[in-house]
Amino acid sequence: MIAMRHFLIPPLVAAALLVAGCEEIVTGAHVQSIEVAENADGGYGPVTLALTPDMAPVAINFRAEHGVDVTEVDKWNSYRATLTRNGTPVASGQFHVNYSGTADSPQGAPYLIMNMLTVYPVQAGDHELTITPTKPVEVRLSGIEVHVRRNVQDSSTAR
Repeated sequence: MIAMRHFLIPPLVAAALLVAGCEEIVTGAHVQSIEVAENADGGYGPVTLALTPDMAPVAINFRAEHGVDVTEVDKWNSYRATLTRNGTPVASGQFHVNYSGTADSPQGAPYLIMNMLTVYPVQAGDHELTITPTKPVEVRLSGIEVHVRRNVQDSSTAR
């Protein structure tokens, strides 16, 4: 029985480490998923999000799919997510998307989900989210969605 306990510890630790840093993706309650089209700048949006103070903290997450293109191995995209209310910036942050395949295994992960912003809305109302590339786009993405989760655990304050 003791050997069994030691055998279970590594998987439990691994699972805890996997979830650590993903609080904005898995905690709280799902509010909405919005499909987002690519814009003329190679970014995405704008998208309107209805946010209220009682939703805080609110996670705004990015979901995307990528194909199987070995020419994209070791390539990545860099974006700035900007949230505004009535034209005034409320929050912004930079995030990166890399191609997860390799030359030996070009499929990689079929999709990714990552946190762009975690915000604490001060006033209820419509907010506009725009995702802008900060360098030339190297990895082609499809199936872009913005996922909004309310009352998440904010990993930046959980440590």
